[in-house]
Amino acid sequence: MKDNNPDVDKALRLAVCSDQRKDILLLMNEGMKSLHELRDELKLSPPAIIHALRELQKSHFIRRDSKRNYLVTPIGRSAARKVIDFQGAMAVLMKNEAFWSEHDMDGIPDHLFDTIGSLRDAGLIAGTPTDVFKALRHFVDLFRDSKVVRMVSPFYIQDIGQLALQQFARQQHVELVLTDEVSRHLIDEIGREPLSKACSERLALYEIRENPKLVLVVADAFMALALHRLDGTFDYSYALTSQNKDAIAWGQELFEYHVASSHSVVL
Repeated sequence: MKDNNPDVDKALRLAVCSDQRKDILLLMNEGMKSLHELRDELKLSPPAIIHALRELQKSHFIRRDSKRNYLVTPIGRSAARKVIDFQGAMAVLMKNEAFWSEHDMDGIPDHLFDTIGSLRDAGLIAGTPTDVFKALRHFVDLFRDSKVVRMVSPFYIQDIGQLALQQFARQQHVELVLTDEVSRHLIDEIGREPLSKACSERLALYEIRENPKLVLVVADAFMALALHRLDGTFDYSYALTSQNKDAIAWGQELFEYHVASSHSVVL
């Protein structure tokens, strides 16, 4: 752990330990504000706002221009973005607390965990005692109905190879990141020649050396994520899904992270 900087710690406390200062900082992160605008939008008295502004100015979170408008500084912008990310992350983690706390998060790198608030609108698909594989079937159904599909998986999903070839036949694009064992299974099931033809046009196949500890599907109109349990077994019964564009973009970044840890399969 790096040594703490007392000045930085003091500035962080100043920014987040007062609702007034925090709200002003977040509001000003949206753009330049006058005292009148701050008063109207925050519904605070001028003396309360002026006191908070002076405290933020002392710590260089904001500055005042020649026309008496207030602007956020680079330091203030950085602090505001961290607060926004933290609020978003907490909302996502608390919304489905059991899902996140009971599963292995190692497949999600730190820089994407920091922006996990992008999954704020995601819903949880849960299996039932009589339909344990409901979440997994949801993956396959979404895969089938999409024009562009990117998937990371450490195990073989039944029919996924045939679905990939069907997507290819319909002029659709598929990218698969699989462990070497799963990749070999796919090649054995589909055949090297049809896969080779597909890979030369609209199918990209990658092998990843280490278990990614998740199943991820990212398509043109949705993303879906399932995780391993803490004991190392894959949880077939839960999947987090979203059609929100921010969640899809987050899923795409996660897919690209795992592509970067893999190599292209030459058929």
